[in-house]
Amino acid sequence: MLVEVGEIVHGKAQPMIELVGSVRYGRVSRVSAEVSGIVEEINFKEGERVEAGQILLKLRSALLTTSVAGTRANHQQALHELERARKDLQRIKALYKEKSVSESLYDDIHYRVLSLEQRAAALKASLDRQRLELQKTRIPAPFSGLVQSKLTEQGEWVNTGGQIAVIADNLDLEIHIDVPHHLLSYLQPERELSVRSGGNNYHARFIHFIPQGDEATRTFAVKLKLKNATELIEGMEAHARLPNGPGIEGLLVPRDAVIKQFGGDVLFIAAAGKAKMIPVKILGYQGMQVAVAGPGLTAEARVVVKGNERIRDGQAIRF
Repeated sequence: MLVEVGEIVHGKAQPMIELVGSVRYGRVSRVSAEVSGIVEEINFKEGERVEAGQILLKLRSALLTTSVAGTRANHQQALHELERARKDLQRIKALYKEKSVSESLYDDIHYRVLSLEQRAAALKASLDRQRLELQKTRIPAPFSGLVQSKLTEQGEWVNTGGQIAVIADNLDLEIHIDVPHHLLSYLQPERELSVRSGGNNYHARFIHFIPQGDEATRTFAVKLKLKNATELIEGMEAHARLPNGPGIEGLLVPRDAVIKQFGGDVLFIAAAGKAKMIPVKILGYQGMQVAVAGPGLTAEARVVVKGNERIRDGQAIRF
């Protein structure tokens, strides 16, 4: 039987323990309105995916549009009056230097220019605010993700700050696990860990733990960041292997070499063209390798890593 083999090496590994946690979305937003108004149009449904910047909802904007038009006209009129007043001031200034007009007339026009400048600035600020409010009647998705909840309906009044939807980034996934205190010292930031969920294996990175324990269980919430796990959804069960003690020296084999048979862990050694089954005890893990102990195991021996599920003890093999 044709198989693939790997080599047993001597190295360092760490004891691990498997704990059960849950898949959680790392980023969830309760999207809110920045202005109040009546819901005119809704462009999303619960459960569907939306993209960043996509307009989720439009509020009725007819009154604001009219206000913007009126303020824009007033601002333009103020600018015209200001331009005329500045021209008047230039003419009066020349006459004032020649003492052809009184100081009070010069002051009247000078302060009129200042007043019109302030009025034009105030109208410009009001116009900018109204334009911004008009823009805010269109509420976009803050990031790409799945709509978890729709919190309003067409025709309803939405207050400033009122929530319209809950969106979760389904590409930003975490594993939350309740962990005993004595395991925290073995978790270093950015450490890569193995996670199993939904029948698949994933790599996860330790982010941090919440420095507030559960008084009933004396455990602390640990967060792991998942990589390339787009098929998982919040609430799914996840099994994570966490370090359970200091590093140990031992014999390391590829993880694929260890399989389950007869209710225990075994591996197959390639010896004299035949497969020899050896029961082993798993001592720890190091990346894609596992530390094992078993009778007759030695460094540099060849161990079957592919095809081991289909062979039996003493069967002839080639590689």
